[in-house]
Amino acid sequence: MVAKKFIDANEVRQDIVSGMDDAALMMKYNLSLTGLINLFAKLHASGMISAADLKERLPAPTTKLGIRNQFTDEVIFRQSAHTIKDLVEGAIRSGVDLAEADLAGANLFELSGAGAGLSEAGLVRANLGDADLSRAVLFRAELSNAVMRGASLRSAELSEANLFSADISGADLAGACLVRANLDKANLEKADLSNADLTEARLEGANLREANLTGAKLVRADLEGANLTSAKLDAADLDGADLTGAELTDTALA
Repeated sequence: MVAKKFIDANEVRQDIVSGMDDAALMMKYNLSLTGLINLFAKLHASGMISAADLKERLPAPTTKLGIRNQFTDEVIFRQSAHTIKDLVEGAIRSGVDLAEADLAGANLFELSGAGAGLSEAGLVRANLGDADLSRAVLFRAELSNAVMRGASLRSAELSEANLFSADISGADLAGACLVRANLDKANLEKADLSNADLTEARLEGANLREANLTGAKLVRADLEGANLTSAKLDAADLDGADLTGAELTDTALA
């Protein structure tokens, strides 16, 4: 049974009063356009927002939602869409570079984003479970605490990305570039990192249980305290890697 989504009405009202736009509200609360309309209706019925507020804010089906630059607040892409996921996919299909896009907390589950340009994008706490980001460019992207379970990141560019405490379990990162990426405390259980480049990557305290690191490049990587139980490290390059306190039970190092 799926747990019912809980939304704090007082928090929503405060967000509206502070000027948060419709796209940001949808992103923060993982709402579709219809869901946002229903939420506004409930707030109005309870007297928490006025009819004037609704007149100014209630989105119509043709409302164009926007993706903004997290640093300049400029609109990168605008299009009619029912969900943030639809909006992002529309941008990708149109060949729009989403570098520096503000997508923090966005529900992008099963996103079709192969080859997307997301360098320095803000994806903190975003849901990218089962997303297709193969060959995507996520250079210096902010993905801390993101959910990326089962996602395809095959041959993706993730150099210097921040994946602190991200859940990347079961993800396909074969051939991905993670040079100097921050994967401290990340969950990479059963992830496929075969032939990935993790040169000077930070993996302190990371969970790599049963991960496939066959042929991976881990030169000068920080694996202090990492859990590598039953991980596959056949032909991996661990030159200069720090394995202090790492758990290596049943690890294949042939």
